[in-house]
Amino acid sequence: MFSKNTRIHLVKSLNQFKFLWIISLALFGSKAFSHPTSYEGGYALMSEVSTDHQELSIVYSPKYWLGLGIIGLRSPEEFDLVSTQLGWLVKRWNLPSAQANIYLVGGAGYGALYNLGVTKQKGLLVRYGIQADYENRRFFSFAKFVEHRLVKDHVLVTNQLMTAIGFAPYLADYDELNSWVIFKVALNDNFQTWNFSPTLRFFYKNFLWEIGQSLDGHTRINFMARM
Repeated sequence: MFSKNTRIHLVKSLNQFKFLWIISLALFGSKAFSHPTSYEGGYALMSEVSTDHQELSIVYSPKYWLGLGIIGLRSPEEFDLVSTQLGWLVKRWNLPSAQANIYLVGGAGYGALYNLGVTKQKGLLVRYGIQADYENRRFFSFAKFVEHRLVKDHVLVTNQLMTAIGFAPYLADYDELNSWVIFKVALNDNFQTWNFSPTLRFFYKNFLWEIGQSLDGHTRINFMARM
């Protein structure tokens, strides 16, 4: 069973997720996706909430290889930021029974750094990174590095290197519920901190949602949609 602290974290996460879920449905209705670009002419939405991290992004793809959007990211008492996002599909391999992709991401926005809740530094920032993935119907692998820095003095706001591998315990058709077991490792803030999060992923038609529990007791809930 979950500990008392874990249950408290889970309740807080579910309350935050409920708020983002309502926003998601109001803005976009149903559909799901996970890449920096969507299909041509499509929209993609992603929200992720935990006790130490909240993220919401919206992307529109005028072309299948190009994603234009905006992202909001915050960590209580540490930082807040809002940035535009440009996602570029650099290379795609369509294999007989699998697919692999490489993306570059970039953007500009505004951010603030905090020290115990007090603003320490704020201003314009830049966002840049790279992402790669490989998947088939049974296996999933993923790696992403994204960094945000203030333009003034090139001060680091936050960065993260995330890797993940996963597998599907059974095969299902697109119009059936698909399930995945995924193991995520994230290195944060110049690789000074890290966490490991076993995660369950569920995919049904155009909806994708995840729930995971890190070893430091933080419950993470992720929702993605496409339309």
